[in-house]
Amino acid sequence: MGFLLDLKADFFMVQEDSAPECRNWEESVGSNPATREGDLAQARRITGEIPCGGSLGHTKSPEAMGMTPESVDWSRYQMVVSIDIAIPIKLRRRYPQVMWVYFPADPGTPTAKRARRKPPEGFCVSLTHTHRRFPVRPGLSLAAIECPYSFQSSYSWDQVWPSRVKREGVMIEHQTYALLDEKQRQQLASLGTVRKPQGSVSEVAAMLRTSKYYLRLEGGPLTGNGQVEAVMAGCLALGDPGTYVQRSLFTPQTVTPSFESALKRLLFFESRPAEYEKARAEQLAVAEFVCFRRPGYHLLQHLHRHRGER
Repeated sequence: MGFLLDLKADFFMVQEDSAPECRNWEESVGSNPATREGDLAQARRITGEIPCGGSLGHTKSPEAMGMTPESVDWSRYQMVVSIDIAIPIKLRRRYPQVMWVYFPADPGTPTAKRARRKPPEGFCVSLTHTHRRFPVRPGLSLAAIECPYSFQSSYSWDQVWPSRVKREGVMIEHQTYALLDEKQRQQLASLGTVRKPQGSVSEVAAMLRTSKYYLRLEGGPLTGNGQVEAVMAGCLALGDPGTYVQRSLFTPQTVTPSFESALKRLLFFESRPAEYEKARAEQLAVAEFVCFRRPGYHLLQHLHRHRGER
């Protein structure tokens, strides 16, 4: 959202090009050798289908809405951010004035991992999917920018999903929700509505915009994009930092490694509104800087260098 709303970028959905490098996305979808062919066939079939059968208002499939890479006038732009390798290198080479930015859809693929040290051929910069408070990751090259997949700000949310209702209750991260027992859910319900993410993107966004807290306690390690979105949406995000790959958005007031400590902290904030607002403002300030302002500034620095400016 940050690119489209805060930076006013144009967005193009391009059709898959026949160039070998444009099949880079197969590293993720086709990563299981036992099911590779079927998984890839299904992924390509889905692009020709109308999302959710049109129940959410779509009238065209992604393939029908897509453009060929050659049909876009790339000379209009100073910077182009490509999710995976959507534009063939032969086309990128026609526009050397453009700063081409590689943004992997899946940070765990071989190409994405190599891009932290060197961008794929024909790209100037790579975005990492990470949002470390201190960007000191070993092996990170000067051409890699610490930037989360959820590159956005609170302004982004205000533009798409304005909040007009009083916040209450808790949004529970889906793995945590499944691991809570009925007694624990009832204890949380005493504070307001207990929600779990489900439905469309807009439905989940509406839940975040009406929730006061976001809670993540148990489950496998997450990258943390859900936490980023919750904080930008206006929630105070509490939880166990040990269940996150990236822990930069935690402040001392929001670290709750167990259900008991989380419940105690929630009750504390409910009884002290001023402390809640202070903690939320502090966490949002960290998130805005680490997840949006700093990567945005680094992109601008790279653009100036690419254009030969100081």
